[in-house]
Amino acid sequence: MNKELITAFVDNEIRDAKLLDEIKHLIDSDEEYRYEYQLQTLVKRIAKEKYKRTTAPEHLKIRILNQIAPEEIKVKPQKEAASFWAGLFSKPAFSFATAIIIVISVILILFNRTPQQPPVISKDKLTPDNMFYQAENNFDAIIQGKLAPQLISNSPEQIKNFFETSGVKYSTLVPTFSEWSLLGAVVSEDKGEKFAHHVYAGKKGEIVYVFQVDESYLKSHEIISLDESLLQYLEQGNCYVKTEKDKVLLFKKIDHNICAVVSNAPMQDVQNNFCNI
Repeated sequence: MNKELITAFVDNEIRDAKLLDEIKHLIDSDEEYRYEYQLQTLVKRIAKEKYKRTTAPEHLKIRILNQIAPEEIKVKPQKEAASFWAGLFSKPAFSFATAIIIVISVILILFNRTPQQPPVISKDKLTPDNMFYQAENNFDAIIQGKLAPQLISNSPEQIKNFFETSGVKYSTLVPTFSEWSLLGAVVSEDKGEKFAHHVYAGKKGEIVYVFQVDESYLKSHEIISLDESLLQYLEQGNCYVKTEKDKVLLFKKIDHNICAVVSNAPMQDVQNNFCNI
């Protein structure tokens, strides 16, 4: 399959349902196409978040209009102003075409930056106090029926209130999604501190488990920990995604919380929903 279809998929340009299913299956099953999808999603997110559109200055608008308008309807500036950009385009030795080349070069530099590579997490070195370790084990316990919600609710406000009244000391985020419905929540305790967990369920049997912890707990390492390279990767605004045979593991910093997500839902659904929060 042509990788340009991955670009079209990321840009939501594909309308054929059968082709959409084929691309989703290919992303889930093929490492090369999964990497291409993750790379293009990252680049698009960086472009949205880091390089916002800005309005052109008034003097630049006037200059552009004067270049394309007939002589009799030239736009007159309200006042004379010495401008770097006006001077740049008006100097004979520095043509408009040259300026365009510079602008294009800057754009190419921005979009061709090598994305930061995610850290490699060795599961053999994970300890029971590690958030990565706990999130995966908790998800397995939910799937096996060993861990049930203490509160059954599909209301984000009820779940957040449950966290607060149960002793969770940090603010929590409980988003809603079209693919999955809220199922319930659990509050765990470790060395006298309370931690927030909630669960979503999908119509096709998907389970999405979310474990969120205020970052201060992970920096003190007194109760719960996280690999330093992963924590730094998240602090820089990245979204960590790891796929295994039967599940997806995702880490994302949202506000002051580090969120661990474990799910048996399709990887691109989990990534699209949580990495874009």
